[in-house]
Amino acid sequence: MVKIRKLILRQIMCILYCWEEAALDFMDRHNTKIQAIVHPVSMATLVSVIGFLLVYDMLYALPDLTDPDGLWYKINLFWSIFVVYSIFSNLWICFWTDTSVQALPEHRLRPPPEEAHLWHYCASCEIMVPPRAWHCRLCKTCCLKRDHHCTFTANCIGHRNQRYFLVFLFYGTLGSFQSLVYNCIYVWTTGAFVVADPFLILSFGQPRTDPSMGWKIITSMVLKLNVVAAIAASGMFITQVLMVYRNSTCFMMSDRAYDLGPMKNFRQVLGKRGFWTLLSSHINSPLPNDGTEWQMTKHTDV
Repeated sequence: MVKIRKLILRQIMCILYCWEEAALDFMDRHNTKIQAIVHPVSMATLVSVIGFLLVYDMLYALPDLTDPDGLWYKINLFWSIFVVYSIFSNLWICFWTDTSVQALPEHRLRPPPEEAHLWHYCASCEIMVPPRAWHCRLCKTCCLKRDHHCTFTANCIGHRNQRYFLVFLFYGTLGSFQSLVYNCIYVWTTGAFVVADPFLILSFGQPRTDPSMGWKIITSMVLKLNVVAAIAASGMFITQVLMVYRNSTCFMMSDRAYDLGPMKNFRQVLGKRGFWTLLSSHINSPLPNDGTEWQMTKHTDV
């Protein structure tokens, strides 16, 4: 029985390995096409969803829930604009920040003699790269402390731009759940919750002659879109927080060799200003190192 399980497990691993090799080969052969299609579509989808939810909440949902001329509406309006601005400003800086090994100063492209054994050779770039730097098949370059390749930013998330990516996800999650609260209350007060699910329509017997049925269907569809956006944003944010908390990366999730404790781990990403960087993407917060030298710990288990 044990031999059968091992055989099945070995076959599954072989299949997964073949799929991985096929996917990587496809990425190598169609690198330009993938970037020309996937990146613009991802960015357009992100901008469209955020912009649509902002306009919908501020022009339709919130005015029906509170006085458009009142203080509460104005506070929510300015706060929502700040959240959207924080999302796109961090996304923009993340896009323009070069986190590749080639962006290092000339004198840092060679390892110090005492750290030469920690560097490794990249056959694709044909250079020596520091620890935690790995090659991206889409960017076609090695990235410092490479976490993953992001289709929204059209580049790799790594040592220099992970701060902006983390804050981008923070405000994306915050904004999506804020919008979800608005929409849940709005759908409930307008009675559109009934048409949010086909089974509820049948059970409650909503008449097809209801003149507001069309608008109820639209609001219920917006609510579903909002739920999907909130789940996607929070899922990515939680994953990213976990990686920073453990000082690991999505590229090497089980690596705990650089775990210095939660506060030090977050400072290595957010910089010297720490959590003050959540207030603005323009706060100058120098990173504690240039991405070539990393303090290791003895704690390396998962």
